[in-house]
Amino acid sequence: MPACIVYSSLTGNTRSVAEHLAASLGLPAFPVRSAPDPGAFDTFLLGFWTRRGAPDEGMAAFMRRLKNRRVFYFGTMAAFPDSAHALRCAERADALLDGGSNCILGHFFCQGRLDPAVFARSRHPRTPERLHRIRCAASHPDEADFLLAEASARSALERAG
Repeated sequence: MPACIVYSSLTGNTRSVAEHLAASLGLPAFPVRSAPDPGAFDTFLLGFWTRRGAPDEGMAAFMRRLKNRRVFYFGTMAAFPDSAHALRCAERADALLDGGSNCILGHFFCQGRLDPAVFARSRHPRTPERLHRIRCAASHPDEADFLLAEASARSALERAG
């Protein structure tokens, strides 16, 4: 089952998770802009940053190109990984992949620091809850996130055979 990692990263958060997975799993990793032909691999580990509750557009376009592949995906976001926002993002990623009759092996989300320029442009209210999430995200992804991502990906790949 030839597998690879394809990722999209704006601030380096998702790239750091992808690089950890590549090193620990012994898989090649490609930025989405230089992704291999989807027919070259049976299994893809797809990493993305979230934008408006969905995979970023570069990764979404790549997801739409995948047909009948096994896919594990991982994402970084300023929101908590167990939040309603993360759940919506997973539903949207699943919908993109289901359109190509792909087999979704699982997913993993972790927090990632928010780009200060993005925060400055944001029209979201600066509520205490939101400011708390952003402060929490500032130290992520961290070593614990890398290990959880690795465990999630390994488990998904083992289940796939």
